Amino acid sequence: MSMPFVRTALAISLLPMPLQAAPVELGKQFFHKDWAAACDNTLSCEAQSLIGDSQDESMPTVTVSRASDGAGPVQIGISLAEPKGDRYRLLVDGRLIESGTLAKGEYPVRLEGAAAMKLARAIGRGRKLVVRGADNIVLGQLSLNGTAAAFTHIDVVQNRAGTRSALFASGKRALRAKSAPLPVISAQRIGKQYIIPDAGAIVGLVEGSACAEASSGVTENSAYSLGKHDGTYKALVMLSCGNGAYNFSSAPYIGSSTNGKKWSFAPARFDYPAESDAAMGGVQLLVNSSWDAESQQISSYAKGRGIGDCGSAETYVWDGNMFRLVDAFAMEECRGSIEWMRLWRAKVEFRD
Repeated sequence: MSMPFVRTALAISLLPMPLQAAPVELGKQFFHKDWAAACDNTLSCEAQSLIGDSQDESMPTVTVSRASDGAGPVQIGISLAEPKGDRYRLLVDGRLIESGTLAKGEYPVRLEGAAAMKLARAIGRGRKLVVRGADNIVLGQLSLNGTAAAFTHIDVVQNRAGTRSALFASGKRALRAKSAPLPVISAQRIGKQYIIPDAGAIVGLVEGSACAEASSGVTENSAYSLGKHDGTYKALVMLSCGNGAYNFSSAPYIGSSTNGKKWSFAPARFDYPAESDAAMGGVQLLVNSSWDAESQQISSYAKGRGIGDCGSAETYVWDGNMFRLVDAFAMEECRGSIEWMRLWRAKVEFRD
């Protein structure tokens, strides 16, 4: 859920580390006043503005991102409710910090490198950011309360506090920025698509599951081939398993068959979270899920409320035996940010 132009900058030279032997530990979220911050498992971090109690949803949102390597260029994206004209000016407490041309897309204001660092340090010490456009019209303004704490959190996690490269807590200490290896997931490629369980087998699975009384009637049961390996057909079966106002739950099972006719089923295994819901018989429920056969990935997206400004999202890859976490994003507080913070990422390498 991070900014698209930020994601491309996260190609960090890190030594691969197998994921299979280690438990998944997500990064932590930090909240203070009108700002939030989080760092993922590689210690790449971001800070985001939140809507304060006295502010409205037409205000701009600011995302400040920084990779974990020593160079760690700062990137800033500012979204605007109604961008007008082709120019912008950024003022902190009435002082002009930066100006430029509005871009197309989700983030009309985009800064990187020295310009982004200049703005970051200004807003870290300021009280109010105002974005003005042509004819001095106000395009948006927001509170900077909590920025210093959010930036300090990032500086501490990345071991930049007290150095010249710090976002806020700068000093003359020598830089020894921290980073962590990017996990590498070795996944067996599914390859050719094979048969899947028939309707009768799926009905039998439903009747014997905890979802028998919880079918939403909105999300249909579905089945997808996971290929054939070592003489056994595998299939992913998703059972409709309840719904809320804007969340639809599914229960994932793995079907196995040696002849493509008689199937046995077991709850799909995931490496995160460490334990499944005991009340569901060991099944890990997914919310608003979708399956992408080409990437062998299944996603789950649970919204905390209808506008989608809080919740959690995970993406897993099928490695041939279980589902392993590839991406995780979350936003614990429901305060207007539709850009959830990244808490986990991994690289997938396929084997045939």
